[in-house]
Amino acid sequence: MSALKKRSGRIIIYILLILIAASILAFLLLSRGRGASRGETAVAPTPAFEIVDIVVASQFIPRGQIITSEVLTTLAYPKNQLVQGTFFTSIEDAVGTKAKYNIDPAVPLTSSMVIHEGGGSLAAFDIPAGMTAYSLAVSPETAVAYAPRQGDHVLVVGCMLISDVDTSYQTRLPNDTVITFGVQSTVEEPSGAISLGVMPPGAPYNDGDAISRGRYELDSTVNQPIYVVPSEVQRPRLVCQTVIQDAMVLNVGMFALDDSPAAPAAAPAEPVATEEAPAPTGPAYPGSITIVVSPQDTLILNYLALAGAKLSLALKSAGDGAQFSTDPVTLQYIMDQKNIPAPVKLPYGVEPRVDTLLYPAFDNYILNQP
Repeated sequence: MSALKKRSGRIIIYILLILIAASILAFLLLSRGRGASRGETAVAPTPAFEIVDIVVASQFIPRGQIITSEVLTTLAYPKNQLVQGTFFTSIEDAVGTKAKYNIDPAVPLTSSMVIHEGGGSLAAFDIPAGMTAYSLAVSPETAVAYAPRQGDHVLVVGCMLISDVDTSYQTRLPNDTVITFGVQSTVEEPSGAISLGVMPPGAPYNDGDAISRGRYELDSTVNQPIYVVPSEVQRPRLVCQTVIQDAMVLNVGMFALDDSPAAPAAAPAEPVATEEAPAPTGPAYPGSITIVVSPQDTLILNYLALAGAKLSLALKSAGDGAQFSTDPVTLQYIMDQKNIPAPVKLPYGVEPRVDTLLYPAFDNYILNQP
């Protein structure tokens, strides 16, 4: 009886061990299935992109250079991100164009960065819309000793001489006067008619001098009116004012006809000994500066230049594009603002007489040698 009980107990233990092993195996299989399902959802399928080639600069391209295939290469680019007509997709399409700006290496080439043949000048692309370029003839005295460079901002000062003129004749005052006299008419009717004759200027009258139109003044010494005429022609009056408040310098000197960058200077040749040394030559200065102004200011500058006004430039601070107002400067303005009195008439003067102010030349100085 006891042996039967022992055998049944072992069978129960075997059954329990089989159930536990089956549970563990089922747990492992379920865990592996969940991990596999999670891995499938985490890994997304790789989408397929269509790739195209775009043209990029393989080396630095200076402004104005004709682009060749040697300075270009291609780079893979997603087609779905390519905006039609923006980038060059073929090197052959870019060859022969001209760089508008400096292009750094690895920069994609776009149609807005180059000029096609017959597309105009490089300078036109540096002028803002609605503005124009105007060239001024300058010298070191009128162009701040050629300190301005491309991109600087300057103001333009204009000075002109003003004279009084006759409104009808449009001639400088005072007018010349002539003598009129009565002449008996040769016409029978009406009898006794009188016509006027005119003695032209320069005819023998008053000691042979032509008379300029003057005015009567009362001489306090003799208490008699006297006729006063000018001793010289009218002196014009000088006035200066700022005519352009702010203008960008587009170029200093002449523009290159082919818009290509300047070639590097060749090494100077070895000097050849000659009997006579060549005459020394001074530095070559540009004779013009081109500035960017409005169309109306272009007309103003053109009028002032043709009217004989003197134009000069003043260099502004870097980045200063402010507009400001200035007062016109005349002799009276300088005398008042700088507190310059009119010289008093004295009973003595400086000898020798000085009518023109001239700075002494260097030859007039005694130089002390160290």
